[in-house]
Amino acid sequence: MGNLLNPGKAAAKAAEEQRATQAVANDRQLAELRNQDANSGATRRNPRGRRLFVGDAASKSDLS
Repeated sequence: MGNLLNPGKAAAKAAEEQRATQAVANDRQLAELRNQDANSGATRRNPRGRRLFVGDAASKSDLS
């Protein structure tokens, strides 16, 4: 009887549970990536005195 009055209730509940599960998975993945970056010992700084975007690639000294 409940399905007759609100046919999309079960689908909406399943979609909400899926979104919650996906959000937890995304948070865990992001935390793991941040942990790996922190453990690598590498520092990320803004490049100084280097042109990142130039008209032709041959004018750059390296690809970094």
